[in-house]
Amino acid sequence: MKTSELIAQSIPWLTGSSVALGQGLLATGCTVPKIGQCAGCGSCIIAVVTLTGLALKKRRNEQAQGLEPFEIRTSND
Repeated sequence: MKTSELIAQSIPWLTGSSVALGQGLLATGCTVPKIGQCAGCGSCIIAVVTLTGLALKKRRNEQAQGLEPFEIRTSND
């Protein structure tokens, strides 16, 4: 396996794990589970915006390749 292929395959995993780690660090200050009220730390908003941004980026890449939603390219043409 080429190094560029390995990097291309590991980037989504690294991105996802960094989002999860960041959300975990931000969520330690969340007051909803502790007192039942939001203090406005913004960790939930950051998580939603980050995941939405990643989904939109993936969608843009798929459109650039000419793929429809939920369609994958199975051959290496």
